[in-house]
Amino acid sequence: MTKTEFKPEQHKKYFRRSLELLPTESAVFDCSRLTILYFVLVGLDILDGLDLLTDEYKKDIIEWVYRLQLVPSETVPIYKCGFMGSTTVIHLQSHSGCEKYCESNVAMTYMALCVLITLGDDLSRVNKSAVLQGVASLQKADGSFKSNYEYGESDLRFVYCSLAVCIILNDLSGINVDKAVQFISNCFNYDGAFGQNPGTESHGGSTYCAIASLSLLNKLNDVLDNSKLKILERWAINRQTNGFQGRPNKEPDTCYSFWIGATLSIMGSLDKINKEENKDFVLNNANLLTGGFSKDMDSIPDPMHTCLSLCGLSLIGMKNLNPINPALNITVRATNHLKEIQN
Repeated sequence: MTKTEFKPEQHKKYFRRSLELLPTESAVFDCSRLTILYFVLVGLDILDGLDLLTDEYKKDIIEWVYRLQLVPSETVPIYKCGFMGSTTVIHLQSHSGCEKYCESNVAMTYMALCVLITLGDDLSRVNKSAVLQGVASLQKADGSFKSNYEYGESDLRFVYCSLAVCIILNDLSGINVDKAVQFISNCFNYDGAFGQNPGTESHGGSTYCAIASLSLLNKLNDVLDNSKLKILERWAINRQTNGFQGRPNKEPDTCYSFWIGATLSIMGSLDKINKEENKDFVLNNANLLTGGFSKDMDSIPDPMHTCLSLCGLSLIGMKNLNPINPALNITVRATNHLKEIQN
């Protein structure tokens, strides 16, 4: 047995166990449990492991996700509609009597829709009008989107989530697409990549959000001409040491095998990396005993890095992994289901 052996069954068990039990340090994510659920289910789908969950269990998960949906009411204005990150927020509200706790978050709304699609739901119980109006209310004058209406920060992460929600729900009519595209363009830097906001340092995560957003809108070549695409390609390829780093002079991290890998995949440039070195780096950060992947050798596995490690391995054609849609970050199988329910 070598350290780089791929043990998919161990990773399936890791994900399955993560649905029931997490380490104490995960308590800080209690108000965003939906994030963990998203990474677990997408990861299981890549491993072709959703059959580990019974139909009844899947139904329970779907019902839990729908409990997170905020719809218009006397106490919930339209601009707060969408999905929250956890039922913990509901409990806080019910015990305090304070409505301010109940507010959607566009990243949670994106992940909720991805979870439902991955589990085969038809989205018929999603209040699409309210969700879309909630997203529209988050767009700022500069074209960017806030994470949530009250005090939400705004940057390319939430531009991507907002656009992905509209694409999934098949309706871009409520937002100003031209302004969103202009904001993305304004985040482009001299080095060829994108910062989270105009004038900020280029980063692998924000660059993915920019390229994936433009791809979803079919606007990539409208914003980046051949010269800019070549500079971006060079920047992204140069993020590989053995694995990929998020910024120059940083240590590699398994999650960037997806963020950078998906960026290059969307651009049609993934074959220009050293796939074997990337594969070895990712596999060397797997825990062969418990399953799961960590960000580096000094860390413990977590659902996010496990999922994104598998996404990165899937992108480079690793055997026995389902292919993913690099722009939506769900499997091709789930994407095909989405297309069926959109028709």
